[in-house]
Amino acid sequence: MRLTGAARKQKNILTDLEKLAKSVGLKVSTGKLIYAGLKLKSGQCSLRQEPWLIVDRTQPFEEQVELYRQAFDKIGLEPGQIPAKLREVLGSAQLLSPAQPA
Repeated sequence: MRLTGAARKQKNILTDLEKLAKSVGLKVSTGKLIYAGLKLKSGQCSLRQEPWLIVDRTQPFEEQVELYRQAFDKIGLEPGQIPAKLREVLGSAQLLSPAQPA
């Protein structure tokens, strides 16, 4: 199956996000999250004291990007750690702004 230009671009972005996640210490697992007929949920967890990001590759592109954004926000990336080509996708202004006190 050949990907359209837009689909190829989205796939490349998700690949780059996964590489970035791994480079900052996250373990990443992607796949179809259906096991024994149950639909499992994507998200972050800790296994053996290592941070994991579980991503259902069947989710819409925007939802997958949001999972990465949340994971990066949680670990507090510095601006220099995010490649320029991903800053717009992640909305780096929101990602990198300091948390506002409640």
